[in-house]
Amino acid sequence: SLLGSGERLGRLVISRSWWEGLLGRLHRFLSDYHRRYPLRLGMPREELKSKLGFPSRLFNTILAQAATEGVVVEEGASVRLPSHQVRFSPQEERRVKEFLARMAQDPYSTPSVKEGQEMIGEGVLNALVEQGKLVRVSDNVLFLADAYEKMKRQVVEHIEGQGGITLAQVRDIFKTSRKYAQAFLEHLDAQGVTKRVGDKRVLR
Repeated sequence: SLLGSGERLGRLVISRSWWEGLLGRLHRFLSDYHRRYPLRLGMPREELKSKLGFPSRLFNTILAQAATEGVVVEEGASVRLPSHQVRFSPQEERRVKEFLARMAQDPYSTPSVKEGQEMIGEGVLNALVEQGKLVRVSDNVLFLADAYEKMKRQVVEHIEGQGGITLAQVRDIFKTSRKYAQAFLEHLDAQGVTKRVGDKRVLR
């Protein structure tokens, strides 16, 4: 540990033995989580904070120090052990390859979330979303990450050029259905990219 006896953690002076004990608890919590959910990137920060029982500021300081020492890895809203990696079985890999190929056949009218869960399993599907390979824009609409980024770029460029864009225009540009166009636009609204004004979307 970088923290010796009587050293500071933020404003606190702590003992090395207390710190080592805390790191042991962190490791146990994360090991248990990885064992139960092998297809998830890591434990949600809020869940780990709840288990440790520390207030936010102290928890953030502890996590930052543990990450500095290489005990944990912070990735967005999740925390994992450095040794943990999401691994698919050969059978899962084959199904994922088939599913992604099917998504790419018609990237703006893709299989639904439910179909994806049936094809590759809910855990694998969620893992692909966590890994950033898929973007889930609603309860039942998914896009490949590349297709989603292309759609977002084209919509932003259209709004910059025309001052706004309608749902019908999005539907026509990407030759998709109202369901996909609406889910995509509502997701852009939720992400703070666009906002709805009347029947148009403008940039937020």
